[in-house]
Amino acid sequence: MRTTNTIRSASGRPVRRTAATLRGFTLVELLVVIGIIGLLVGLLLPALGKVIQRSKSTATMGTAQEFAKACDAYFQEFGEYPAAVPDEALYAGLNGDSDLPQITAAENALLALMGGYRISTDSDYNTFGGTELTFSGVTPPFKIRIDANKMGEGPFKNGKKYDAFYSPKGREFSKAAGQLGAGGQPEASGAGLVPDLVDAWGAPMIFIKQQRGIGPLVKNGNNPGQFERSGMLAYTGTTQLGDTSTDQTDSLKGSVLNTTSAGSESGAGARDLTMGQLIRHAGINAQSSSGSATVADKDKVRSGTARGKYFIISAGSDGIFFSRAQATNSTGAAMTDIVSTSMNPAGPQVIERYDDVVVAGGS
Repeated sequence: MRTTNTIRSASGRPVRRTAATLRGFTLVELLVVIGIIGLLVGLLLPALGKVIQRSKSTATMGTAQEFAKACDAYFQEFGEYPAAVPDEALYAGLNGDSDLPQITAAENALLALMGGYRISTDSDYNTFGGTELTFSGVTPPFKIRIDANKMGEGPFKNGKKYDAFYSPKGREFSKAAGQLGAGGQPEASGAGLVPDLVDAWGAPMIFIKQQRGIGPLVKNGNNPGQFERSGMLAYTGTTQLGDTSTDQTDSLKGSVLNTTSAGSESGAGARDLTMGQLIRHAGINAQSSSGSATVADKDKVRSGTARGKYFIISAGSDGIFFSRAQATNSTGAAMTDIVSTSMNPAGPQVIERYDDVVVAGGS
């Protein structure tokens, strides 16, 4: 016998409903719906992840470009790119990769652009407060007092106070975690003396600038190069960089800037050449021979011309500066030597294989 239920609508009129109309979803139907939802989530999550990464890449590029504009404005004012501590004092007396400068090149530039320091020749040096650093590798020793709380007030240079050249937004100016500090150990977040220029993934960004207009592109033995790598070592040599605590030294996917052999050189010389390959112009001084003599790969790098006077570099979404895992050879193995043509036929264009965000600037 078929049963019916009579209910009344809001108007009081009876509404007849049968048992068939009251039937719910079956288990099979529920499983089908759940499966469809799971499939849609599986399709949408990767797309959402890519959108987020593109957004972070765009934000990081914006940070780097704003920093570059500040560097250019500083150059227009003073005829040099920003450095609160002169390069000759910052890097004096360092022994290869075993010694780190007391502040990174990026931190040094931020101080120059934003203020928060005094040097010993400034009239208010003794009353400025902050932390005093002494660079004894030059004569006389160079002394500077740093107070990060005063960064943003503008630099004091040549006896004159200037407005800040760079005004960071949000977290792009903070003391990032993991960079190497005193004793060569990774620092905790917020522990550094000077805040860093931080990308959208929460890792500090590299800044390198041309120190001199003549000589090899990078160091050649005791012959100093136009560009110095020591100012980035606190970032590229750590095992716990940034929010994701990435290991830059991992032998499989770590930074190629930590290679032990490249272009028939080893140790620090190989790493200098690797940096040179990453910053040199692909179309200038790229000759493979000179007359009847073949030019060695390492000499191509050292005689090369940089793509800019300074570089701002973010490690990108993977948190590794120029990860070995992103540039592989024909067999799929990680490319640890990007200097030798036999290993890297692409030359300087190998930089296109990495996800790092790189801005080159300067005239």
